[in-house]
Amino acid sequence: MSKALSLRRVPLMNIRAHPIRSLVVAILALAQAACVFGGFVLVDAMRSELSLAERRLGADLVVYPTSCLNQVEKKHLLMLGTPVGCHQPRSALARMSSNEDIAAVSYQLYVSETLADGTTRWIVGFQPESDFVLGPWMREGEGTSLPRGSIVVGAAVPGADGQTLSVFGRERPIGAHLLATGSELDSAVFVSMDTLTDMMADARAAGENVDASLDPATDYSAALVRASESDAIESVTNWINLYVRKVSAVRSSEALVDAGAGIRSHRLVAIGVLGAIWVVLLGALAVAQLSLMNERRQELAVWRSIGASRAIVSRIMLGESALLHAVGALVGTGLAALVLPFVGERSVVEVLRVPATSLPLVGLSIIVVTCVGIAGTRLALTRVSRAAAGNKSVLI
Repeated sequence: MSKALSLRRVPLMNIRAHPIRSLVVAILALAQAACVFGGFVLVDAMRSELSLAERRLGADLVVYPTSCLNQVEKKHLLMLGTPVGCHQPRSALARMSSNEDIAAVSYQLYVSETLADGTTRWIVGFQPESDFVLGPWMREGEGTSLPRGSIVVGAAVPGADGQTLSVFGRERPIGAHLLATGSELDSAVFVSMDTLTDMMADARAAGENVDASLDPATDYSAALVRASESDAIESVTNWINLYVRKVSAVRSSEALVDAGAGIRSHRLVAIGVLGAIWVVLLGALAVAQLSLMNERRQELAVWRSIGASRAIVSRIMLGESALLHAVGALVGTGLAALVLPFVGERSVVEVLRVPATSLPLVGLSIIVVTCVGIAGTRLALTRVSRAAAGNKSVLI
């Protein structure tokens, strides 16, 4: 029992007996952990940024009532939805539910409002629970709660910086803002279908000229569709145009399809480059560790001369390495977490401030660095032991 206890204390005693050497190993582990943790955070932030850019391209295709599509030129159509002044019941699209290549559908309904200066403003009813095209453009972030009665304003809407905005003669609380899209949607107001129902009731009560047949609960002006795979976009578009009556499906342009593919490709390449940098850095630090172990050949010979087996020597060295690398990794990830918010972009800060994302990355970084340290020590110990047995020096 006393022997086992003393062996557990030897690694710590070695660290205290050789503070300079231990400090060098710990600093190497610190740098290693900082790079690994920083790499993990940057990859996660980059993944989020590229994913957001891909989602901002909009729907894969948009389905309009044929009578609506005739009101606009196809070259002006947006994959975020293009306001048109007509509608029809959603039941006309019931057959779309049978197509397994359609992953998601979200409806929009367009209503125009005539302002005091005679200009027209579009009011866009949408479904927050199924929306996948407007959320990525929200300044407050995707998943922003939109209570019934509140509105989302486009980037170019006059008075968007205030707390409320008059819509159909009544002040409505502003719940969120859209970033500039560079389209006519920048001047539009967006509301949930429930809120649009309330607005239309208020407008009719106030004598506004609103289509009495319009029902936000059952009608649509545009159905935004996401395909299960990018390769299925064209076939889904053709299928809808062939088998769904009184509608016209318009797919995203080749430019947008290529942009989405380019974003996905860029994401893979960037992650691969960062991974290669990590491997090179970890290799360089392992070589430095091997060089330090080479300097301990005499210490290993002393242990062997007093009767310590190779297993005991290995246990002591690996215990010392594990302790130094774990402590160095902990400090390194802590320093990286403190520095990254000042040198990184918003996406990096978002990753760090979410415990569900940052804490697993901290734990993973410490585990990676500690395991690499132990593996490097074992490799160095094996090489040095063989060199000592042959009375050779390991040159790095």
